[in-house]
Amino acid sequence: MRWRGNRKSRNVEDRRSSRISVARSPGGGLLNLLPVVFKFLGLKGTVVLVLCVGAYGLFTGNLGNMLSVLGIQQDTTARISEEPLRETAEEKELVDFVSVVLADTEETWTTLFRQKGKTYQEPRLVLFRDAVQSACGIAQSAIGPFYCPGDQQVYIDLGFYDQLKNRFKAPGDFAQAYVIAHEVGHHVQTLLGTSRKVHSARNQLSETEGNKLSVQQELQADCFAGVWAYHANSTRQLLEVGDVEEGLNAASAIGDDTLQKQSQGYVRPDSFTHGTSAQRVKWFKTGLASGDMDSCDTFNPKYFTGLADQDHKSIAHAYEGHKSDVQVEGEGIVTKVLSDDNDGSRHQRFILELHSGKTLLIAHNIDLARRLSTLREGDLVAFNGEYEWSPQGGVVHWTHRDPNGRHVDGWLRHNGQTYQ
Repeated sequence: MRWRGNRKSRNVEDRRSSRISVARSPGGGLLNLLPVVFKFLGLKGTVVLVLCVGAYGLFTGNLGNMLSVLGIQQDTTARISEEPLRETAEEKELVDFVSVVLADTEETWTTLFRQKGKTYQEPRLVLFRDAVQSACGIAQSAIGPFYCPGDQQVYIDLGFYDQLKNRFKAPGDFAQAYVIAHEVGHHVQTLLGTSRKVHSARNQLSETEGNKLSVQQELQADCFAGVWAYHANSTRQLLEVGDVEEGLNAASAIGDDTLQKQSQGYVRPDSFTHGTSAQRVKWFKTGLASGDMDSCDTFNPKYFTGLADQDHKSIAHAYEGHKSDVQVEGEGIVTKVLSDDNDGSRHQRFILELHSGKTLLIAHNIDLARRLSTLREGDLVAFNGEYEWSPQGGVVHWTHRDPNGRHVDGWLRHNGQTYQ
């Protein structure tokens, strides 16, 4: 990114020299609240919670949102002490980078709000180490960057960027900028009243349906990050070659399907609260392509490629009508991995169960595209290809690029990787 020499934000608060020690009363404290909070968010199981809490903090803002909106008060006494700030030259440069990126988001959203006759209220960004006190409670750095609507501030421990690079395999300065832009996207949702509407609606829904709303909210923040990137590049030429790929890689690395697979070995679509890797990439690209916040209407069923229905309707219609040669797109859980079909062109074969309960056979040409080498039962796979009818449910093939250009290009997505 071409960020050096650009304006820095006045809204960065440095609390890295502050140290917080917490005295918890019996039955109270953040550790006792976390199971309640994450149950509300749809994540089940203490083991899964402990393994996933850091990963799910990435790009969410949900922890702060739920604590603040619900008005939960932690039964804790925090003692804050100060100590001399020691920072490396690398960390000092990272502070400058964060300040420049925040300033750039301010320019983008101030302009876009003004165009709609609104006033953009700039958020503050708080830098901290290890733990921080916010209006949403005391947060440990393990939860990752987060946005708290109670004080309209973004919180980030710069050590997280090492995790982004090494744990999530998403290096690069634009991937780092994407983290900030996503959290600022949650601030935009707060100013627009979206966050409160989502919370109100969740109270009327089942856990599974409420989780779908959370997914839509997170995907909109991804889209808003893309909107920022569009204007950062078109107006101020901030991006360099390879920056967009860094952002897409970051979006893909933190999909619910990828994180659940890494932490527990299988995926539970009904517990998704942030969206699949494919969905996060799709909505970031939507904002990036248009630069229009109105294009980020992830709550509209017409646009939301959700956990269940929209794309699968075309498959249901094709099956019921005994139709073939239909281009389809969707996702499902691997229920069985079959042996390769080596008769003619070699095909990797596996069966997917769609969210509707129907099953599909995927026949992926591994003479023309990479094999899904780590595929296991229980994995989530998204697909785009040509449907052929069969009594058992149908077959999807052409999940790859046509080297002769005579056929629509298809693809498979698995564990954050695209195969075509």
